[in-house]
Amino acid sequence: MSVDLLTTGYYTSERLAEIRDTILDVYADVYAGDIASNPFFSMERFKERLESHVAAGGWGCVIAEVGHEVAGFTYGFTAQDGITFKLCENMLRQKWRGRGVSRLIHDELMSHRQEGRAQLLVRRERPRLRALYESWGYEHAGEKLPFPDSPLYDVMVLDLNRA
Repeated sequence: MSVDLLTTGYYTSERLAEIRDTILDVYADVYAGDIASNPFFSMERFKERLESHVAAGGWGCVIAEVGHEVAGFTYGFTAQDGITFKLCENMLRQKWRGRGVSRLIHDELMSHRQEGRAQLLVRRERPRLRALYESWGYEHAGEKLPFPDSPLYDVMVLDLNRA
């Protein structure tokens, strides 16, 4: 199916109930291998992280559909400093990867943000994904272990004020 039929929708926390099942379905699909092998990636833990992210404030999400099929989503929230948007998830189902959809939904989400910069975490064992984010303008800014049982992540930062 062509991505010419791709549509996106932007959602805030007030509309989470409408899209919660969609987010959970895509997560379960994309992270199936990790869910089976690592408790950190379990559905229960993801639901907890999702609720925490929404509760932090400034939550926004873009969902991409091709026809009536959900291709993926991206979401994040405003950090406590008020100037950083923390991009938490940017995931696509396998069949939609390599077509520019991830960048499209990322850029759509960023178009709704007022913060001065975006920050994301990328798993250390995914250098190709880190390189993709670098090609979008993100710069390496350190490393972080966000939870005692999580993998080590590279911290990536993007200046949203660049012309």
